[in-house]
Amino acid sequence: MSLTPLFTLSPDESGIVKTIQTDNASTAQQQTIKRLMDLGLIENTKVTCVGVSAFGSPRAFLIRGAVLALRKEEASLILVEKIKDKSVL
Repeated sequence: MSLTPLFTLSPDESGIVKTIQTDNASTAQQQTIKRLMDLGLIENTKVTCVGVSAFGSPRAFLIRGAVLALRKEEASLILVEKIKDKSVL
């Protein structure tokens, strides 16, 4: 199982959230991560990148039927396992 930061997903690529790193996160990032977890971004959740801004950050991700825009700083703290089959989960 190879884990990669959520931010590295390209449009139309999907992954399954495996862990969220909060150890080295700033207080502001920890608050943002807590809010994302409250919105359903938790372990074993399927996430699909649906768009990238012109400068690369933020990126838009489809999470449990909602599209959320995440900055590189926050999305890099979320580790996912890329999936090839879009029908998984």
